[in-house]
This record gives sequence, structure tokens and C-alpha cells, in this order.
Amino acid sequence: MGEMTVVTRGSQITLTKGIREAAGIREGDRVILNVVGNTVVVAKRDPSVFDNLKRFLPDNFEEILKKTRTDDRKRLKRLGII
Repeated sequence: MGEMTVVTRGSQITLTKGIREAAGIREGDRVILNVVGNTVVVAKRDPSVFDNLKRFLPDNFEEILKKTRTDDRKRLKRLGII
């Protein structure tokens, strides 16, 4: 689906009704813009993507994170700094 729009003096564009409907974009939605070569890709941001984030993390993630953040000497030694 290709629809034409104009870039305004303020560098803004309007997503046409057909594009908005096809992508499910409504007023107030956040979109992500990516550039691939000379093509701009507009994608609707889907905040529900993070709803099930915990299923990817180990059960003791908070403990691991806390230890990683507080054990500076081990981290610096591992990195060869000390």
C-alpha cells in the first residue's frame, strides 16, 4: 500500500487515513520511526510487548541484579581493570 503525503516547512508529515487505518494508529498513539536505506518505516509502538517480560527473566533476577550492581571489585577484576 503506497500513499503520498507532503513534508511541510516544519518537516512534518501527515499519515493519511488509509495508512493510519491499515496500521491501527489512532490519535495519541506513539509510533517508532526507523530508517532502512532511504526508506522510513513507521510502526505503532505496542506497550503490551513488555507485559510478559518476567517470563524471560530467571526467578532470582532481582538478586542477580543486586549482586551485579554491588560487587564492583569482582566486576572490575573480571574486566581486567584491577
